[in-house]
Amino acid sequence: MLTGRDWRQEPLVFSVPGFGLSARSAVQEGIPFLMVLNAGVYRAMGVVSQASFLPFGNANEQVEQLIGREILPSCPDTPLVAGLFAGSETIPLKERFARLKALGVAGVINWPPASLNIGAFMELLRRRGFSEEAEAAMLGEAREEGFVTFGFAASAHAARTFAAAQVDGMVLNVGWTLSDVAPLEKKDRVQYAIRQTNIFMEAIREVRHSDMPICFFYGGGITSAQDTLQLYQQTDIQGMGAGSAIEFFPVRDVMRDLCREFLNVRRRDVFVPDSEKEFSSFIGNSAAMQELYHIIKRVAVYPVSVCIEGESGSGKELAATMIHAMSPRAKHPFITVNCGAIPDSLVESELFGHERGAFTGASERRLGKFELAHGGTLFLDEVAELSPKAQVCLLRALQQKEIVRLGGRKNISVDVRIVTATNRNLESMVKEGLFREDLFYRLRTALIRIPPLRSRMEDMEVLSRYFLERIRREYGCAARKLSRNFLRRLKRHSWPGNVRELQHVLLEAAIMEDGEELVGRSFLPDGKLTEPIRGPEMEGETDRAERMRSAEEALRRCDGNKSRAARLLGVSRKTLYAWLK
Repeated sequence: MLTGRDWRQEPLVFSVPGFGLSARSAVQEGIPFLMVLNAGVYRAMGVVSQASFLPFGNANEQVEQLIGREILPSCPDTPLVAGLFAGSETIPLKERFARLKALGVAGVINWPPASLNIGAFMELLRRRGFSEEAEAAMLGEAREEGFVTFGFAASAHAARTFAAAQVDGMVLNVGWTLSDVAPLEKKDRVQYAIRQTNIFMEAIREVRHSDMPICFFYGGGITSAQDTLQLYQQTDIQGMGAGSAIEFFPVRDVMRDLCREFLNVRRRDVFVPDSEKEFSSFIGNSAAMQELYHIIKRVAVYPVSVCIEGESGSGKELAATMIHAMSPRAKHPFITVNCGAIPDSLVESELFGHERGAFTGASERRLGKFELAHGGTLFLDEVAELSPKAQVCLLRALQQKEIVRLGGRKNISVDVRIVTATNRNLESMVKEGLFREDLFYRLRTALIRIPPLRSRMEDMEVLSRYFLERIRREYGCAARKLSRNFLRRLKRHSWPGNVRELQHVLLEAAIMEDGEELVGRSFLPDGKLTEPIRGPEMEGETDRAERMRSAEEALRRCDGNKSRAARLLGVSRKTLYAWLK
């Protein structure tokens, strides 16, 4: 399975089951082999699997019992890899190998792994003989006994050690599997996982050169199929291990859907960012939008800093995403920083990272946004909100192209492209002394202005159709089109919230109304636009049934008040009287 196919184009996915139903569900959906670790025992008991990382003396007994009682009865013909604890002294290693062979186990991996432990605890374990070197020796003996061997590495040192031991496969772990995190933190975790994976892969390559073992990713911040696609695009990893990332209740349904997602991920020549679903919402046929597309395409290919100005909700982040996706850095990280949300006390830690012990609560090293964005794009949203201290820190990093982690001493070179966004005029802020002039020119080599929605009303119909179709797919609403009256009212609104406001208006209407046509009963335009609106008397053939229905509904909602009903319909009182007549 490992050597008979090119998994570089169709990555290999294994599962770490916690019990028989989970294993059977995964195999039925196409998972080709299972890795049985005692982590599954703890998950099945409702205990977090981190408990299995500790070197319990009965870890190997737990794995054997899980295989014999749960996995084999459910999946008798599926290749199994067993986690084996190198420090267990309950029975001799030769006897353990014989028992695993009797169960039909095909492979062995070091578990629990020594490299998951750090500090004084790790030193204590080393004195007891529990180390990466001891694990490598165990895997060497397993190879002599005919097992396929995998090295589980949670550090670059462990990766080198197992590579030198000539293991057949490597499972790389770069941190905890946490799925319930904020979106921006989630993006950071994914990029941290990708960066660490590349470091581990380089360590393996230093030892094995062209004779690389097949490498799998396991754990860390990769918890979805979209994360996996990003991992495949930005690393040379060849496979993925799915454990707690896919094992939830109800098991059958969830395993079926999630296994299909992971198995259907293929490598692509062009990486599609996380915002793919939002990407196509940056649409429009107006002259203003066509000019915007042209500018973005021209600017994207040059490695210059770009400043995007536009009102709230107009699509600044989408423009930044397009610039990154069309640039030579597209396969590298796209990291977002909300500048308005960074307190002064955390500016350096957020941008440049910190070392363990740098301040109270810094229990581990954390990479900053600049390091996570290395080789890619750093998007500074709401850059006008940066405090004077933050502006100084940012300017220094841009001038020197290197950073120092908080509490660290080493200068770290960083290669990032800066894209900024603001709903304020930075040039005016410079004149008023609210923004540093030297930083302004560093950030604004090229300027892109996003047109507000009210200046391109000719795009209203195509935007509404697109959003309505997406709402129908995502929420299961019945609506498929907008009434002409609703569309007229949309065009009379000034849209202070721009495209984002339009999305919310259509979503509310789709939720509150039944039927295939939205009439927008709850939407009342503010009437601040001065452009002439075509009335029904100018549209040629009329739909009298629709007018009558709309007028009756408006009068009912306005308790017979014709002036309010006319405003609700987006027409004049004279037009409403004509409809009623």
